[in-house]
Amino acid sequence: MAVALPLLFLLLGLAYAQSLEKSIRQSWNRLYYPQKVQQLYKLLGYRCLWFCEGKPTENFYKLQELLEEGVHHGLKQEDYKPLEGLEPEIALTDILIKFSHHLYYGKVDPSKLYDSWSLPKKPELLVETLHRLLVEGRLNELIKELAPKGREYWFLVEQARSLKDLSSIDWRPLGLSKVLRYGDKSPCLTEVRYRLFLLGDLQEFTTSELFDEELLGAVRSFQSRHGLKVTGEIDRKTLAELNVSPADRLRQLHLNLEKHRWLSKPLTRAVVVNIPSFELFLLDGGSPVLHSKVIVGRNYKEDFRPTPMLYSRINSLTLNPKWYVPLSISTKDILPKVKKDPEYLRRKGFRVFHMGMEVDPQQVDWSLYGEKNFPFRLVQESGPKNSLGRIKFNFPNHFAVYLHDTPDKGLFKHTKRAFSSGCIRVERAKELALYLLGEGWTSAKLDLLIKEGRTQTLTLRESAPIYLFYFTAFEREGKLHFREDLYGYDKMLARVYFPAGGGR
Repeated sequence: MAVALPLLFLLLGLAYAQSLEKSIRQSWNRLYYPQKVQQLYKLLGYRCLWFCEGKPTENFYKLQELLEEGVHHGLKQEDYKPLEGLEPEIALTDILIKFSHHLYYGKVDPSKLYDSWSLPKKPELLVETLHRLLVEGRLNELIKELAPKGREYWFLVEQARSLKDLSSIDWRPLGLSKVLRYGDKSPCLTEVRYRLFLLGDLQEFTTSELFDEELLGAVRSFQSRHGLKVTGEIDRKTLAELNVSPADRLRQLHLNLEKHRWLSKPLTRAVVVNIPSFELFLLDGGSPVLHSKVIVGRNYKEDFRPTPMLYSRINSLTLNPKWYVPLSISTKDILPKVKKDPEYLRRKGFRVFHMGMEVDPQQVDWSLYGEKNFPFRLVQESGPKNSLGRIKFNFPNHFAVYLHDTPDKGLFKHTKRAFSSGCIRVERAKELALYLLGEGWTSAKLDLLIKEGRTQTLTLRESAPIYLFYFTAFEREGKLHFREDLYGYDKMLARVYFPAGGGR
């Protein structure tokens, strides 16, 4: 009898495995991830994961805890209910893989959502990771293993916990009859104080209708965190941001956590542009070594020219660049100016070409031409008036965008800097160039080459990764910042990420 028992258990195990394998095949078209379910069970020898001998296993309870914790990552529990009619063992494994897929890759495929998306994808390792965690009895560490490793992601997760606690508060819109300034009195200031206290900008809440020094500091903090002009006054724009409820901010956080999950790996050495905050960072060893204001593409309804989200590598710089003007800019921006001022092209250093031959702009009747019949190619010569400034940063991409200097330095004084046709103008272009050129390059050496006036391209010894991102919630110096959804990309994502009936 003792010899027969192991054989009996083996036969029972084989029977269970065959039954499980058959159930997977029968449920194939109803599972979210049937192929991965089959792969995982095959690696595990088709052993039970959630219910053994009719009783829930330790893994069953760990999965429930993971789904509860996932809420703080923006992964709602109602999206992970086992499908009815499926064998519970298989249904829960499918849910585990669905949750893991969302945590690792994200719920939404950005390449299907955005025409401009061109960032690299993550490697496929879900089944391998789940197999390892289950074999080692560490399923409870799944979130740590699969979620993004970057510090900012986990900062946003903690902020999401705090905002969830505030999301049930009644956040009725406040109204003002006039701009409130330091020294003013108003009954609504008590509610303003309370909101700023809850949001962390005011250290201590007191009932007061006076706009005092403490409130002034809190308003300035709030304005800074929301990308507003820091005036210390409660104006229309400041009030609009104060009226955004914690529940809506929590949704915004969840969308930005999703965007972090799209990134293939933590960034170490890279040039990073965050479009909604109009900023560029040069990272080295994962830490910023250079920060610069930037100007990005326009978001005007009547003239929408967004800067794309992309990944590439900066491989060279052009000093004293010429500007070969795209046809769209020639007709939309320059032609109307030429029609008003015949001297515009000459004054700005443009040359005009037709069929490869240069023509005298003074001999052209510009009133005959428009967007549909413009036969000319405009080229702006290098120099102090050139729209690209003195330095252009080159990286291959099918959007024909690049970073560049600009002669219009005054535009960097604006808080909202959406003025370009899609390219990125960099305030500290020279400093960025010196970092990228590396050892042996000095400011004096670079100035000397620029002063020569000759257009020349400098190939970098080591190309630098460049990422153009779109984060509307992020961390700065330990504080949570929010920015305007400049191009409506968050709205597009929200329609897919928060569907009425859950989602894959």
